[in-house]
Amino acid sequence: MLNEKWQKLVDVADFAFQPIVNIYTGKLYAVEALIRNYEGAGFVTIDAIFDTAYSEKVLYMIDVLLREKAIHKFSLLPFSKHIKLFYNLDNRITMMPDFKPGYTCELLNSYGMDTSNICFELSEKHQVGMYAGVDKLVLNLYKQQGYKMAIDDFGVGFSGLQMLFNADPNFIKIDRFFVCDIHLSKKKRLFVSSIVQIAQVMGIFTIAEGVECEEEYLECKKLGCNMVQGYFVQKPTQNVCEILSSYEHLKTVSLNDKRKGTKNSDIVKYLQKNHPVFIDSSINEVYEMLRADKTVHFVPVLERDYTPIGVIKDTDIKTYIYSNYGKALLYNLTKGSLKTIVSSCGRADINDPIEKILKIYGFDDENDAILITENEKYVGYLSSRVLLEMVNEKNIVDAKDQNPLTGLSGNRIINEFVSTAMESKDKVLMAYFDFDNFKPFNDYYGFRKGDRAITLFADILRSAVGLEECLVGHVGGDDFFLGWSLKEEHNFERVYGIVQEIVLKFAEDIKSFYCENGLSSGYILAKNRDGMLQSFPLMTVSAAVICHGFGYQHDLDDNELNEIFGRLKKSAKHAPTHIACVDLGVIKPA
Repeated sequence: MLNEKWQKLVDVADFAFQPIVNIYTGKLYAVEALIRNYEGAGFVTIDAIFDTAYSEKVLYMIDVLLREKAIHKFSLLPFSKHIKLFYNLDNRITMMPDFKPGYTCELLNSYGMDTSNICFELSEKHQVGMYAGVDKLVLNLYKQQGYKMAIDDFGVGFSGLQMLFNADPNFIKIDRFFVCDIHLSKKKRLFVSSIVQIAQVMGIFTIAEGVECEEEYLECKKLGCNMVQGYFVQKPTQNVCEILSSYEHLKTVSLNDKRKGTKNSDIVKYLQKNHPVFIDSSINEVYEMLRADKTVHFVPVLERDYTPIGVIKDTDIKTYIYSNYGKALLYNLTKGSLKTIVSSCGRADINDPIEKILKIYGFDDENDAILITENEKYVGYLSSRVLLEMVNEKNIVDAKDQNPLTGLSGNRIINEFVSTAMESKDKVLMAYFDFDNFKPFNDYYGFRKGDRAITLFADILRSAVGLEECLVGHVGGDDFFLGWSLKEEHNFERVYGIVQEIVLKFAEDIKSFYCENGLSSGYILAKNRDGMLQSFPLMTVSAAVICHGFGYQHDLDDNELNEIFGRLKKSAKHAPTHIACVDLGVIKPA
């Protein structure tokens, strides 16, 4: 029996639901149950409820009663059987004297649901000291019954990676700390990108928590998060009628983002399909799948709701099938569940760009394929053979766009960089370099020496850049491009100094290309555009430089940007330093 304090909590407590949706389509995937009205029972915080219940050894009983209220309210959603309920589970319940497994399964049956409708969220809060091994026990108990598991608040504790390694969860919820203003912090983007990359290789879905604005949403989408939760989708609501099956404003934002230049892959043409098996299928079904097609070396394994789990490789079962004892052992190992022989496999969304999918594939040598999902449901796979074909096609496209003389990226890649840079909130430097007096030099010394001057400058550009995410491009002839994303600590003076070093080094190094007369006099005689002999100074290079992201963010179209570069090129030709530079952050909007 509960005392008055706990009975009051159970009576007054309610749950608000917050949607968890597909980051590409806005389609509802799940709702998280968040306890409300607990203040009426005299508790100041949610943590106070469960810490007190733990100390008084009633934690399991309180959790069961609250869980029943949450599931009942969840059942009132008209589409509850087709989505999931995320419920926060206190890891310490197994330490209670009255703990026993199986109650939730009975409760779900009474509402016509099954265990696949529930995902338990485990936090890092109690992963220290005496609780260090509790998560494994909880996970094993609940995962064996078919429940989904999520690691909540990932990244804010000290044991998150250890939990990830041991738990093999279905979901990672990236903590709000890393999502808040992620579009303004390169460090946060790096951290989230690393989490997403690890999760994708392990076949784990990522959920960005606490997304409150369009900029955060688009950045999480760009970094590859599968799902999103937060005020930008919908605030938690205690009214189940306010929960929607689809959030159209996210779809609209995604479509607008595509129109700005975000490219989704057309992977449908590469997609391969074969019949998967389910986690509770018989091992005989796996045999039949592999026997039916000798070119297939693995079988995708799904939950009954078509969520991919991993693959079964033919190499993993060969050691068993060559002996009668081995076959019998394999039957015993897989009785009721194939999980003991399932290998993890990379996973990607059908909307992900090809570059991202190839990165997932290349990240793990053990990847035999990438499983493809749409709205988190399995739709097919990309085998190693097909992925290698995609790599080859991409390399051919990139090779076609490289300048044959310098091997540097050409106009298509340069234009993509500029387009992405102008949409980014990062600090970016873009510089166009143009030789001064190249034509008379080329006419006087010949095209072979002219080509040597071009390759000299290409080498100077390559060696001058020591920053990440840099693009060195060759527009054509004596025109070059340099662009890179800058670290947060880099200021305007720092990036300007790099361009200055490039200009000065070329002016010095090119002197060795001149004959003694030209070098001593400081000029050469060559025909001008009118065919008349004219003295031309030694060759130099001019730079038109645009810095972006240091201040006000501009929404310039291609024509406006080209016009700015055009004016800068003219100015650079007449400047003593041969550099004309503008920081778009100091140009005020009209």
